[in-house]
Amino acid sequence: MIQFKDLMTDDRPLIQSYTLWGERQNCDLSFANLISWKYLYNTQFAIVDDYLVFRFHYHRHLAYMMPVAKPQPQGDGTWKVKPCDECSIDVIRQIRDDAIAMGHPFLMMGVCHYMRDLLEQRFPDTFDIKPNRDFADYIYTREKLVNLSGKKLQSKRNHINKFKSLYPNYEYRELTPELIPQCLELEKQWRRVSKDDTDEADLDESLSEELRSMTRAFNRWERIGLVGGSIWIDDRLVAFSFGCPINQTTFDVCVEKADVGYEGAFAIINQEFVKHLPEQYYYINREEDLGDEGLRRAKESYHPDILLEKNVVMEKYPLADFEDQDRIKSETRALWKLVFNDSDAFIDLYFNRVYHPRYNIVCQLDRQVVAALQTLPYTLLYHGSEVHTAYISGVSTHPDYRQQGVADNLMRQAHFSLYYKEVVFAELIPAQEWLYAWYARCGYAPQITCTPPPADIERLSFEDFDQAQRTKSCVLLHTRNNFDIVQEDIRLAGPHYHPATQPIQGMIRVINAHKALCLYAQHHPEAHCVLRVQDDHDIPMNNAYYILKNGRVKKTDEPDVNARRLRIEELPNFLFATEEPEMCLMLN
Repeated sequence: MIQFKDLMTDDRPLIQSYTLWGERQNCDLSFANLISWKYLYNTQFAIVDDYLVFRFHYHRHLAYMMPVAKPQPQGDGTWKVKPCDECSIDVIRQIRDDAIAMGHPFLMMGVCHYMRDLLEQRFPDTFDIKPNRDFADYIYTREKLVNLSGKKLQSKRNHINKFKSLYPNYEYRELTPELIPQCLELEKQWRRVSKDDTDEADLDESLSEELRSMTRAFNRWERIGLVGGSIWIDDRLVAFSFGCPINQTTFDVCVEKADVGYEGAFAIINQEFVKHLPEQYYYINREEDLGDEGLRRAKESYHPDILLEKNVVMEKYPLADFEDQDRIKSETRALWKLVFNDSDAFIDLYFNRVYHPRYNIVCQLDRQVVAALQTLPYTLLYHGSEVHTAYISGVSTHPDYRQQGVADNLMRQAHFSLYYKEVVFAELIPAQEWLYAWYARCGYAPQITCTPPPADIERLSFEDFDQAQRTKSCVLLHTRNNFDIVQEDIRLAGPHYHPATQPIQGMIRVINAHKALCLYAQHHPEAHCVLRVQDDHDIPMNNAYYILKNGRVKKTDEPDVNARRLRIEELPNFLFATEEPEMCLMLN
């Protein structure tokens, strides 16, 4: 299994040692884009056989970028990628196996046309390979954007001439970090005009995502090597733009904003910014239109010199490695026996009455299950509200595959999947003392207790048990079926049944921060604060600002320097500070 690591700002020298000397002009290889959009895509990278490989999540699907070959030194002191090195079939096989290990059919994006024939030749009848027009990059020559020559660009010259006649004293300034506050104010104004509303709660999702990306870029301006420019009229900022290089000859324009009240402001910042870039950048990549018709018309109006189409590569028969549920169940069962050495009677009970394929998360290497866990559905009763949660059961890794990051990836896979199943919390009980620290690194906090079972559990009716469990203010509820299975387990144990007499410390993780905070605010209307949830590497959608006020919660990307910062493993401490969450009768 490939050992991917989270992409960090400090990785810039390594990443750019691959990208800056290559021939690819794909805007996705701009380091500014990789870092600023990491929160949305959960981007990771690895070096595989001297190829740079990116792994990320596209919507709910694990995806990979076309591998980037390591440039080789040339006699003149430069670096270059040989055309024959652009694609390694062996690396494609490795990342395809990695996808299967992570429980996803293989998906690769950003694939150039020249690689398509090679893939079809080496992997016959394996992939569907299709271009996606929405992801095509618009690339222009520097000369075209600066001079705007020819009849086709007459309207652009007219806009610029009109701007210069209306504002002859305009000034171009380099965009530097001290100007960022004014840029954010202009962006806020542009956003309000764009959505024709002043209610921030109705902010369009795509605009909100763009704001978060921009804020991440601003906060890391110098560390990610951004270059920017701005237009000023009478000391008022009216437009700004910034970006960073893709390679030695292509520059990526990441963001461009302007005050639409100044006619021609977009046209002038476009021209002036490119004019002030170093002359080595012969090509300017103005990125995709993502299917937005207005954006498409605007980008096409400049008549791109290159429309860089990128293909999406997808398994033609995506269920081949995942549909054999009998095999997967059998191998998961065998793994459970190997790792936990439970009795056959208990394992029979668990895999006949508890286990279900939709709860099972596995890692498959060489088409065999080497790690598994189950996400068993439970309901958390929280002051009368019932909330979807999952109990993490049977976390197991084959001894031959330990210390290789397999379990980390398994947990990441489970958490990401649970988020899209409307789950709010996940709970578990570490089997050994040392596991508390490992689960803490996975985002869990020791904020839930597993209480001893009732003394007469063998004879207790479910009705009496249910009445008792619902008197608790914060408790994991058992259904009648859960309760019956527990009693059956006790009967199977016979004289070997030795119930716990002391509480056991369990752990709980927030899966959906927004829903968890809404639940908290509903029962704590007096809470008035701003939280910044951060460092959730498994579910990056949780990393945001949350404003709690009058029993409601607003999730936002607006920076707040006074916000209370909470890592994802610290959030349960806030949510349950005055609670005593409980669970009991957990099978494992």
